[in-house]
Amino acid sequence: MKVLIVSDNHREKNIIEKLSKTIPADYYIHLGDSEFISNDVELKSYLTVLGNVDFDRTYQRHGQLENIFYTHGHMFGIKHDRSTLAEKAQGVGAKYALYGHSHVAKVEKINDVYCINPGSISFSRNEYPESYAILNTDTDVVEYYNRKNELMDSIQLGKL
Repeated sequence: MKVLIVSDNHREKNIIEKLSKTIPADYYIHLGDSEFISNDVELKSYLTVLGNVDFDRTYQRHGQLENIFYTHGHMFGIKHDRSTLAEKAQGVGAKYALYGHSHVAKVEKINDVYCINPGSISFSRNEYPESYAILNTDTDVVEYYNRKNELMDSIQLGKL
């Protein structure tokens, strides 16, 4: 299964919808802080969750798609560490825990759970420029792309 993961566009229009229209994937997940209303046309292709600056409280706090648990991350203290997030994912039988919030693209394995942050599509806070990620659960590969859809990094999860 191929999953496009994006987060933290903070009111920037068009970039989210453009990704779902131009990048083929089985699923599209937005990890919060769009600052759009939950039924905004730009998010229609996405599974979504509530970010800390999303004020439309009709978003769900977290979700699950097969063995993927996804959330914004602020309710799990991800800026400190990701162990609480990994525990939650493991507790619901998930192999992958997707999160946003920090604007830092990152992949790490914690207690047999792959914690994956796509970074921010609009405001990066690390060495990667603004980014999104594609998780392929069939091959256990995460690829990071910039806004020009150029591959920046490919990570084989089994090697973590």
